[in-house]
Amino acid sequence: MPFEDIIGAEDIIGADVAYGASLDNMFGATRYPLVVGAEDQAEANKAAFVRQLAARHAAAVVPRQVTKAREYPLGFPTTAVLAGASATITSQPQVPFRGRRLIIPSDIAGSILITDLKVGKNSMFPTSNPVPGRAFTELGVGVDLNLDTAQISQLVSLSITNTSLATVSFNATIIGTAVE
Repeated sequence: MPFEDIIGAEDIIGADVAYGASLDNMFGATRYPLVVGAEDQAEANKAAFVRQLAARHAAAVVPRQVTKAREYPLGFPTTAVLAGASATITSQPQVPFRGRRLIIPSDIAGSILITDLKVGKNSMFPTSNPVPGRAFTELGVGVDLNLDTAQISQLVSLSITNTSLATVSFNATIIGTAVE
């Protein structure tokens, strides 16, 4: 049985031992340099160690391994933006998500300036200067953004300005990798 199947991922058993702490002589003459994750320990030794921790009501924290990585679109809700007005539109991924490409439909991109793109509190633009929406149309080339990873429920927000003389029904998506 693989070690990860014994206690699951990021499970905590008891509360006596911190992740990565030394356990010198905790189990008599046996010495375990790390609670979990020592690369040189065999699977059987890890499993036996965790069983001993559980029996003593000690703690073990096991990092969760990524099991799936997929390309997903992160959609932004369609928002009516009045002529000359600005808006901030947010989306909240439910899995860790790293955006790579912003796509704005070409039929509205000429009327839009992107004033900011944020992941959480951090701006993904190197300056405060706006970027034309046309840079991010579905036909755009060389627009690999390689954004920060948005953690679960962290907001991804687009700040835009409508430069046209009419109301624009704005929508967009960010294509990126989501992991579970």
